[in-house]
Amino acid sequence: MSADDGVEKSALLLLSLGSSEAAEVLKHLGPKEVQRLGSTMAKLPSSPRSKVEPLLDELDSHSGKGSPVEADEDQIREMLTKALGDDRAAHIISRVLQGSDTAGIESLKWMDAATAADLIKNEHPQIIATILVHLEYDQAGEILKNFSERLRNDVVLRIATLAGL
Repeated sequence: MSADDGVEKSALLLLSLGSSEAAEVLKHLGPKEVQRLGSTMAKLPSSPRSKVEPLLDELDSHSGKGSPVEADEDQIREMLTKALGDDRAAHIISRVLQGSDTAGIESLKWMDAATAADLIKNEHPQIIATILVHLEYDQAGEILKNFSERLRNDVVLRIATLAGL
């Protein structure tokens, strides 16, 4: 199954749930996932209910009736590595399994780069660097473009020498 097939299946299942239930699921996804699923939902042709039933059967067979759902570190590592590749997964796995509290930073992920940059531009460069390493690389890069050259260079240097938190 390709990644696109999985996104299509997810989109179809979310559409079959109804807007309230789907919204509850979407609340737990990042901006990129919501955008990708939303785009896929918008492009899906009208599907008969019978097309959803095999997906539910597939979900049921994979979930193992009666077995408890547990968060297993090895399973999480395997899923993330398969989904993201070794390099990106390693970066995210360390954050996920350490349970780092970045709830305040989560709101920045939903902002456009100019707004996020304006919000943090008066912080100390070390604080800005610490914030940016918790964002996706492309978003952090877009935010950096909004800073003055002097601030951008200072923040990039600090990111490059950041040992970890």
